[in-house]
Amino acid sequence: MTRPSLMRRARSTTAAEPASEADPELPIPTAPALDAAQLGASGGRLSRRLPALASPVYRRFIFAAFVGSIGNWMQATALGWLVLGLTDSRFALGLTSAASTAPILFLSIFAGVLADRVDIRRLLAGAQLASAGVAIVLAILTTTGVVEFWHVLVLAALAGAAGALASPAFQAVVSTIVDREAIGSAVALNSAQFNLSRVLGPTVAGFIIAAGSLALAFWANAIGLLIVAALILSLPIKRASSAARVEASMWANLVDGVRYVRAERAIALLVLLAAIPALFILNYLVLMPVFARDVLAIGAPGLGLLNASLGVGALTGALLVAVTRPGGGSGRLMLLGLGSASIALIVFGLSTWLPVSCLALAALGGSQVAYYATTNTLIQILVSPRLRGRVLSLYILTSLGVIPFGNLVAGAVAERFGAPLALAGGGTATLIILAIVAVSFPALRSLQPVQRTD
Repeated sequence: MTRPSLMRRARSTTAAEPASEADPELPIPTAPALDAAQLGASGGRLSRRLPALASPVYRRFIFAAFVGSIGNWMQATALGWLVLGLTDSRFALGLTSAASTAPILFLSIFAGVLADRVDIRRLLAGAQLASAGVAIVLAILTTTGVVEFWHVLVLAALAGAAGALASPAFQAVVSTIVDREAIGSAVALNSAQFNLSRVLGPTVAGFIIAAGSLALAFWANAIGLLIVAALILSLPIKRASSAARVEASMWANLVDGVRYVRAERAIALLVLLAAIPALFILNYLVLMPVFARDVLAIGAPGLGLLNASLGVGALTGALLVAVTRPGGGSGRLMLLGLGSASIALIVFGLSTWLPVSCLALAALGGSQVAYYATTNTLIQILVSPRLRGRVLSLYILTSLGVIPFGNLVAGAVAERFGAPLALAGGGTATLIILAIVAVSFPALRSLQPVQRTD
């Protein structure tokens, strides 16, 4: 039986090698090649540098994702401002974010089993329609002026549940529509579109909020999600054959995925390490309205500027990763990205000067992409297609599912000691834990997606 060699020196292998033998019943479709007549000389060069774009299905998929991301960022920005206006409480911001991410903790593992069992296209489209329904209700409540904080909590939880059910499928579908050698490029491009939308969505939302049209952001997200659902349904994404689809019970499939992760030490480390930034770094998103209003005193348009700075940095980092590491990342890049993200968070938390804050957020965005894109790519390549949805669901559980705890703690610390100390403390804690992990597991630094037979 072949297994992926998870710890091997980079100089002896290439990142584009297959991680394991593909199950014969579950073929991985390859991206159709595009010749010069189709693309032209410049297009050919682009597809060589960004090989994921050689797949027409992937190009349509990433466009759909981009449309949805813009609307989601507009809604997230408006929602934070709405909560702050309704409650004037930093803890309420953390509670709202916890409500939206808590479903990941309870649903992501089962969602991974669904991603391995059902038609991914229908699962993704259904989740978009459910999220659109939530956005429409939120828009109506805000437009009519009857929205209350408990409305926001309930709707945030419902939207979070829809997102939790779709997340493993969204991640797993990438490796079915591009060549394995292009998975790193595809993951990085996904991050690029997400972070480009981070620039556009909050910026537009900031001007909308400043103009007094808060509900418009929710309406825009609802329309965008309906468009995304239609686009996804039109994609020719192949289902696994009946022999390859998981036919055992839901519980047996879940246990199978957990056993696989426990048996593969490097995969387990990748999955568990993702909980650290989820607990100590990502809570800066919840406290961003506080920095815009109270620390930097730049208001709603300034909140858009902060998010745009973060997005510009992340977009730049994502494109660099996509071009320079199209076949996958390395353990060294993963650890470096998490360490630099921690330092950037500390600088942002302690800064009271807008230019420094924007630069720190840009560095934070780029560092986050280096960490998450590399980790995601390694998991996509190293894990067998039969188990990919379930393993990705465990990764989502640790990288997103524990965020509610981090948000609640950050909100409580910010309420008592101030938002700057909450973020600086989180960055410091991450650096300390990262140093311990790097020393205790030195093989992580040389982790590469390679193959072994044993």
